Amino acid sequence: MADQVNVDVEKDFPPTEDVDLQFQDFSDTKLLDDVGDSELINASGGNLLQGDDGDEEGDDTELLSGQKKAPPFWSFSYYQQFFDVDSSQVGRRLLGSFIPRISRTYLETHIRPSPDLYGPFWVCVTLVFTLAISADMIRLYSDYEQEIEPSPHFSWINMAAMGVFLYTWLVPSMLYGLLYWRGVQTGLTFLEMICCYGYSLSLFIPVSLLCVIQYVPVQVILIIIAMGLSGFVLFSSLWEGLQRDDIKTGIPTMAVLVLLHMAFAAGIVAFILTAPDWGSTKPPPDLPS
Repeated sequence: MADQVNVDVEKDFPPTEDVDLQFQDFSDTKLLDDVGDSELINASGGNLLQGDDGDEEGDDTELLSGQKKAPPFWSFSYYQQFFDVDSSQVGRRLLGSFIPRISRTYLETHIRPSPDLYGPFWVCVTLVFTLAISADMIRLYSDYEQEIEPSPHFSWINMAAMGVFLYTWLVPSMLYGLLYWRGVQTGLTFLEMICCYGYSLSLFIPVSLLCVIQYVPVQVILIIIAMGLSGFVLFSSLWEGLQRDDIKTGIPTMAVLVLLHMAFAAGIVAFILTAPDWGSTKPPPDLPS
């Protein structure tokens, strides 16, 4: 068996002596010519194939590198980023705006790194309508007692909107402008200031509705509680940046902000309590026949 196997192998595979092995010599000039031809093909045909997809590959590269070009400020997509927030996040920011924290500030735990304008805008709009409704309800009770025909007062909405939006947007604008003019590196952005001020008014919404109760001490106590809780959360966040300024300027600036917050709360009290006296007239006496 072994001999027959050897015979078969010898028949299928000829001996190595009969095989001529030759090595071909490739010169350097021939290799360079081949490389040059391939580069010319890639430069001509390859670019033509890639020309149509150049923009898409550029966009993919920007997305992967995280260097997507920012949209211009006149476009809708530029302002869309300020309203990119979900309902659960807004709810947490609303609840945290009047719950004091000692270890960390409201700005660190709820606002950063994505402040928004959606929540502050609707907080201001809701507060405007609750103030107008509360004042109108109190005036309605007063007219009923005086036997005066009640009528709605839509102009009160304009008055409430002027006070709420001026405080929420003008005060942080002035604060940011002052710090920018002084060159103080507070680490606070203008959007973060607007966001803190807007959410800080959320507690005044239920308080303004409770002020319908016709008892002045209760109304004043509710406003003071709302002012204290919201003010502590707000000013603890702002103090993180103001303390980097000169102490002779940072403390007076904070004192002015506290006084403005107290003036805003006093304005709410005046708006609600004095509503029955705005243009109230007693019915004329009955003339004898």
